[in-house]
Amino acid sequence: MAQGVESFLDELASAEPVPGGGSVAALSVAMGAALLEMVANLTIGRKRYAEVEDEARTIRAEAASLRARAWHLVTEDVDAYRLVSLALALPRETDDERAARRERVQSALKQAALPPLNTMRAAREAALLADRMVDIGNRSAISDVGTAVVSARAGYLAARLNVEINVAAVRDDRWVSDVRSELASVSPVDELERSVLRRVEAAIQDSGG
Repeated sequence: MAQGVESFLDELASAEPVPGGGSVAALSVAMGAALLEMVANLTIGRKRYAEVEDEARTIRAEAASLRARAWHLVTEDVDAYRLVSLALALPRETDDERAARRERVQSALKQAALPPLNTMRAAREAALLADRMVDIGNRSAISDVGTAVVSARAGYLAARLNVEINVAAVRDDRWVSDVRSELASVSPVDELERSVLRRVEAAIQDSGG
């Protein structure tokens, strides 16, 4: 596992444009979902949490599905932005070449906005799962629920930046308007994060008292 993470970080640190911030955003969401799975697994089968086991199993299944989706978005973002890089590298010596390059770049930028937009949606789902898990999860792993919601919010904010930078370069006003409407439909996770963290901190204080 450590080798896989190190390899990803080496790629991230290289002079290549991918992977980049969009992939990091999706990975952050995937890690948050994985933490929620872990807390669910530490809750299921424990006598103390028998009354909430069904809910913990439901959350575990939803978190597993979300983790897989977010992990796929890591690769989707790489693939989408690679097309932008290839388009930018096209020749532009003649008017025809410049027109063809411009068209390819604009098309690629539109595609590159989609993975981070979906990452924002996944991040909100992860935060909502944390909001459910924080009240029922194993108290000894409650800090992991907090870490999960922080990861979800980080993923949300990073993904939004990656949508915005692509949208800013697109010259299709109608498309831009549609994407901005999509952005507005994905509610921020700030309040969810604050609520979850308040309950995490209260649980930690209770456990120490």
